[in-house]
Amino acid sequence: MNDSQLDSENAIVFQKHPEKPADVYSLAWLSKACHADTWVEFDWTVDYNFVWGQSGDLKVGAQFKAGQVVPADLVANNQISLTYEDGGFKFGPTSRNPVRGSLFISQGSDVPGYSDPNQGSVGIGMSGAGTFVKPTSPDGGGGVQFTINPVYWVAFGSHEQGEVITTDVLSFPQELKYPDGKFNAECRFTGAGWELSYE
Repeated sequence: MNDSQLDSENAIVFQKHPEKPADVYSLAWLSKACHADTWVEFDWTVDYNFVWGQSGDLKVGAQFKAGQVVPADLVANNQISLTYEDGGFKFGPTSRNPVRGSLFISQGSDVPGYSDPNQGSVGIGMSGAGTFVKPTSPDGGGGVQFTINPVYWVAFGSHEQGEVITTDVLSFPQELKYPDGKFNAECRFTGAGWELSYE
């Protein structure tokens, strides 16, 4: 709810990575125009997915567009491989990694890395949209591990869904802390900050 005179920005929901690795970027996960004296609603499910995109240029404001979205879970389908075949990226089938609670991506030796003009991006998402991505790089079998511990934030900004963001380019970022058993948050922006309630 936008109970302020702020009228030219979107309401944005995003996630922050708990470990904040330097080469992992947060995306504007959900974004809708929210003018003064209006409200918008965001709905999602806690269903994870793997994503890749064709662009590896992940500076703030860059648009991530998924070329493939593959459903994942934290137990039986928590690992996937990314290859680069005939000029394009491609995920293989999902498999089970014995480490529960994380999502793993292995990148083949054919995957374009730094300084390659074909470098892309790869990462994870939730409810069908990307949340965190990083530039592609062949990993020699080591792989990338995303520890799963969603931390939800709300803010205002000019960014569309899928754009690379940081908290310093957003207006009034506020963490949402859902109490146990609560699944809905009402976020009222007053112009000076947020008033939050949960049910």
